[in-house]
Amino acid sequence: MKKHHLSILLSLLAFAGATLAPADTFKIDPVHSAIIFEIGHFGVGHIYGRFDTFSGTFTLDQSDASKDTVSVEIKTDSVDTNFPDRDKHIKSPDFFNAAQFPSATFKSTSVKKVDDKTYEVTGDFTLRGVTKPLTLNVQAIGSGPGPKGEFRSGWEATATLKRSDFEVKTFLPAVTDEVLLRIAVEGIKQ
Repeated sequence: MKKHHLSILLSLLAFAGATLAPADTFKIDPVHSAIIFEIGHFGVGHIYGRFDTFSGTFTLDQSDASKDTVSVEIKTDSVDTNFPDRDKHIKSPDFFNAAQFPSATFKSTSVKKVDDKTYEVTGDFTLRGVTKPLTLNVQAIGSGPGPKGEFRSGWEATATLKRSDFEVKTFLPAVTDEVLLRIAVEGIKQ
């Protein structure tokens, strides 16, 4: 009789373990990801740029999105606007001050699931040593095996921030205060 109860208990524990969705951690694949920005220029156009060097992780809990996390580090001296002289100026103290502040970071503080494909991820964004809350509007793109059989998860996010909030005020208002960020990432399950 004791063996029978032990067998049932072990079966229940095995079933419970199989149905609980553990959190999975993904490392951002920078080769298949991008961080792009858009800023208005003299009211007649937009300038686009990207960051070439960044890293990060995200954790997904299939049973509770509020337990999801995101952490990203961007190297500010990796800015690329397709014009080296402008990039040099953006790295200077007038803008990013990349020598003193080599990284910008985002660390989530909350995740809210809006629907099956849409999330609001709020976190602390730090640029030039100034930290402000920032909310990303995030879309799930898909998940599945990559070219080597590794499991991948893809996401895209947008956010708008005011650069003056981070003490970046050069050329205001000719160059707009608002900056649109677009972030596309593929993460590899660890």
